[in-house]
Amino acid sequence: MTLKGKKNREYNNPTDLLKAEPLLEMVNVKVEDDKSIVKLAKDKNVALIAFIAPYVAVRISPVEEARAFIGLPDEFGIEALIELLKQAGVKKAYLLVNSPGGAMTSSYKIAKAIRSNLEYIVTFVPHIAASGGTLLALTGNEIVMGSMSHLTPLDVQIHYKGTTISAATFMRFFSRASKWFERIKPEEAPYPQRALADKLDPFLMEEWSGFLDTAISYVSEILKLTGYEDSEEIAQKLVLGFPSHGYVITRDRAREIGLNVRISEEFKQMWNIMRYWLSKYIFEEEMTHCIRYVIPTAVKRSQDTLKEEEDAAKERS
Repeated sequence: MTLKGKKNREYNNPTDLLKAEPLLEMVNVKVEDDKSIVKLAKDKNVALIAFIAPYVAVRISPVEEARAFIGLPDEFGIEALIELLKQAGVKKAYLLVNSPGGAMTSSYKIAKAIRSNLEYIVTFVPHIAASGGTLLALTGNEIVMGSMSHLTPLDVQIHYKGTTISAATFMRFFSRASKWFERIKPEEAPYPQRALADKLDPFLMEEWSGFLDTAISYVSEILKLTGYEDSEEIAQKLVLGFPSHGYVITRDRAREIGLNVRISEEFKQMWNIMRYWLSKYIFEEEMTHCIRYVIPTAVKRSQDTLKEEEDAAKERS
C-alpha cells in the first residue's frame, strides 16, 4: 500500500506519513504490533483503534502532575490516523475507548471526524469512557460494555470561583429557586431563599444555558450521524438527565436511555483482547492519550512483503 502525504510525496509505510509532518511530532500515535491484536484485525478484516488515557500521572514539577485528557494533541493524532484510514479505504473499525474526557470542543471534533469517516463502528468500553470519552463511545453503532464499564453524563463543566462545576447545577438551582416564588411575593420569602436568589447573575445564567444548548447540539449530532432516530431525546437525557457529572451510567442504565449497548459476554473473544490491549497502556506514563491502530490492508501488505523477502532469500541461497 502506498500512501500520499503533503505535496503528493509517496510513503510505503503508514507510519512514514506520521513522521513526515512536523506538526505531528507532538502526538502519541503508533501502529500496534502485538501479534494477538494484529491477528484480530486480520481475522475480522477490520481496523482496530485504541484511544487510551493511562491512569499514571506524569510529574512535571516537584508539586505538579499532569494526566491525559482530550485536547489539541489528540485532535492532530486522530486527524493523522483518519488520513491513514482513508488512504487504506477502511470503512469499518473496532474502537477501544478508555478516557476521563477533556475539552468539549476537542471531544466533539474528534468524535465527528471518526463518525464521519467510517461507515460502521463498534466501540468497546472495558472500563471508563467519561465525559468527552462518552461522546467518543457514542460514535459506535454498537457499544460493548462489561460489568465494570461505565459512561457518564455529558453536562458541560465550567470554571467558577476557582473550581470546576457543572453548568447544569446552576440551571437546576434556578429551577428550584423559581419554585420558591411561584405563590409568594419576593418580600414574603424567608431570608435565606431571598439571599440565594439575589446572587443569581442573569448574564452568567444565559451563558451557562448556552453551554448546555451547545452540548445538546453536539451530542445530538453525533447520535444522529451514528443512526439514532431519537438523537435529540437521548442527548437531552445525557446532558440534563442526571444529578451529577460523575454519575455512573452502567450498561443497563445506558440501555434504558436508548443507547444501543451490547453486553461483553456476546463478544467474549474480542472483549478479552480489548481488555488485554487496555492493560498494555493503562500504566504508561503519558500526558496524552495513547492512540494505537492496526489497519487490515497494512497487515496484508506486511505479510506479502515478508513473503516476498523470504522468496528472495531462498533464490539467493
